[in-house]
Amino acid sequence: MFVLRSWSHRMRFHRYNFFFHFDLYDELGKAMSHRSLWSLLRSFLILKSIQLTIIYFTPSRFDTSSQLIIDELASSSSTASPYNDIITTILNKLITWDSVYFNDLFVNDIAYEHQFVFCPGWIKLISLLPSTNYYQLQLWSILISNGDHFASVVVLYYLSKTIYDSKISYIASLMMVISPAGVFLTTNYSENLSNLTTLLTIYLYYKAIDFNNVTTRSNKSIKSIWLYLLSGIVCAFSFTVRANSLLLGILYLVDLYDFSIIDQNLRSSVLSIITGSILGTTFLGQTKYHYLTFCPQRQGWCLNKFPSLFSYAQSHYWDNGFLSYWSLNNIPNFILVAPVLLWNCYSVRTMWKVLPQYRKLLPLVVLNALIIIGGVFFWNVQILNRITSFSPLIYWTLALNYKKPWFKYILGYMLTWNLMQTALFAAFLPPA
Repeated sequence: MFVLRSWSHRMRFHRYNFFFHFDLYDELGKAMSHRSLWSLLRSFLILKSIQLTIIYFTPSRFDTSSQLIIDELASSSSTASPYNDIITTILNKLITWDSVYFNDLFVNDIAYEHQFVFCPGWIKLISLLPSTNYYQLQLWSILISNGDHFASVVVLYYLSKTIYDSKISYIASLMMVISPAGVFLTTNYSENLSNLTTLLTIYLYYKAIDFNNVTTRSNKSIKSIWLYLLSGIVCAFSFTVRANSLLLGILYLVDLYDFSIIDQNLRSSVLSIITGSILGTTFLGQTKYHYLTFCPQRQGWCLNKFPSLFSYAQSHYWDNGFLSYWSLNNIPNFILVAPVLLWNCYSVRTMWKVLPQYRKLLPLVVLNALIIIGGVFFWNVQILNRITSFSPLIYWTLALNYKKPWFKYILGYMLTWNLMQTALFAAFLPPA
């Protein structure tokens, strides 16, 4: 386990003697690309190993409802675990919260309305693997998910280098390794694939756009049509993994405004419409599929002006809606998410101030702000711990301030929370 030693009267960390085996501030000076990626991989593997160790040794579960599933699996020769006791114990403890839904849908088809909330991209990807064994698919999904996590770290590194130097890029990527999303980036939740596709969308978009074109009024032009279109395709797939990726359409809406209103460039305007429409068509197609599956036999949400099963299921089964989560019993969840919420707000405020110099950040600032508003006023607020884990802004803000005294406290919180949250998750305790 991580051990933080020598908290002096100035509350300064002298050296982290946990299993990272490196002094953070020595590592920060080694920000050459190949060495940085190897260092990130080492930190990544060590953190994951510690999390899995905590999961294995967590003594009991507060909620034992998952045990019903585990007992049923163990009684069937076709679904029983083919692995040793250590791996099986870890897998069993990871059958909790939304993992129950994911593991079930990897094996079985969607049958009920509320299951459509779990977007099909991640589920279909795992169900394509050549196995019908519950445990095998669970293990493969965990391995792929963690691979997606590290791939996201690498994409963030190269995305960061389109704006900042190697040192800042390295620190930002290291912060994503120890993201407050914590154990949710170690389980088989869809967050990792969503983070990867989101960051890929942004990276491809930045590579496709010239933000320093002095010949246009917006100082912006499309320099690679194919990368631009590819960003839209990846964006659309990201929406099939997590619905909040629909907000990535902000990238193309901002472009449409710049190209049509400011530049009055018909060609670029049409390209932004086509690229954004890839996401829009995917959204409408999924909505129509839900409608054709359940309506018109189904009343209720099918009679709405815009019959969205996703919105209905979120409201009906998860109690989402304006201020619906603002109740006394949810105060602990607001307290638990407060550090990440403040961090996100500070990042949005910081990046907003530099928009005149870095106008390319505008869509990301708007995107992050909308997710904050959604999480606080409409959704289950504690999910902000994990659904903001994609945001480059929060990692860039930390990296740009790594020399400031408060950075050490944020880093200490991230490490401590990672370990605490892992134990809470394994014990089937909030936050989920």
